[in-house]
Amino acid sequence: YREKNRWSYEACLALSERHEAINQITVAHELAQKGRLEALGGAAYLSHLVAQVPTSVHVEHYAQIVNRLSIMRRLIAAGGQIAAIGYEAGPDPDASLGRAEDILYGLRRGQEQRDFVHIREVLDKYFEESSLAPRGDGYLPHIPTDFIDMDKILGGLQRSDMVVLAARPSLGKTSLALNIARNAAVGHGAKVAIFSLEMSRMDLAYRLLASESGVDIQRVRLDDLTEMQRDAVVNATGVLSESPIWVDDSPVLRDTDMRSKARRLHHEKGLDLIVVDYIQLIRTNRPFDSPVQRMTEISYAVKSLAR
Repeated sequence: YREKNRWSYEACLALSERHEAINQITVAHELAQKGRLEALGGAAYLSHLVAQVPTSVHVEHYAQIVNRLSIMRRLIAAGGQIAAIGYEAGPDPDASLGRAEDILYGLRRGQEQRDFVHIREVLDKYFEESSLAPRGDGYLPHIPTDFIDMDKILGGLQRSDMVVLAARPSLGKTSLALNIARNAAVGHGAKVAIFSLEMSRMDLAYRLLASESGVDIQRVRLDDLTEMQRDAVVNATGVLSESPIWVDDSPVLRDTDMRSKARRLHHEKGLDLIVVDYIQLIRTNRPFDSPVQRMTEISYAVKSLAR
């Protein structure tokens, strides 16, 4: 926030990246090399900084203070940006709300504006998220479908990917999608959100119950069950009730609504997989000249959400 302190930190960072010692003399030399030492206040100002923080014992506490104040300053800046969106008074209020939400979501998630990064940072990210790095229980670098051949081809469902499941009508796309959602949630603990635009939440529940219990769906719907089938359905209900699956069956769903709901769920519960049934039913407030343009825009919105 203060330019002189930023220069000092940048000098420390440069020394660290070169694996050189960091102390008052080396930092002063680094600043002098960059022509900043005198503007900063000379060696006297560095002595002042050293005197302000005489020990590194509580360094984590100091860093938390810096981080907290940084968030507050970014919150102030975000408030100004959101106010500017309001003063623009754009013709599409949903688009304006979406932009405002993007600003707050980016702040909450600690996201900075994207720019060029060195390949080392990308590889570090790979190491952190791959099986090469130790992970706590429950972490899923990718989402298994438990359909062995599909997992071999796709390597599981990769984070940030949009996977389109396409086929002619009545070939079982919804059943396959629900089975993938069930396998991920029940078998691996993945947190799954299902947007069902065509089917009600009860119809969805019937399908999941029938699949989990192995009982014909018509018998489940009509409650026409033998004693053995009833036991199977009860057991299936217990398994599914404990699984991290959330269902939204809003019949009218816009791309902005879906993004907002998914982000809120992700913040509150965490989210590993989103299933949309089906993408052609998603609406948008923007007019289009052709169905192709509309599907292109909706596909872009879904891919953006996945990213």
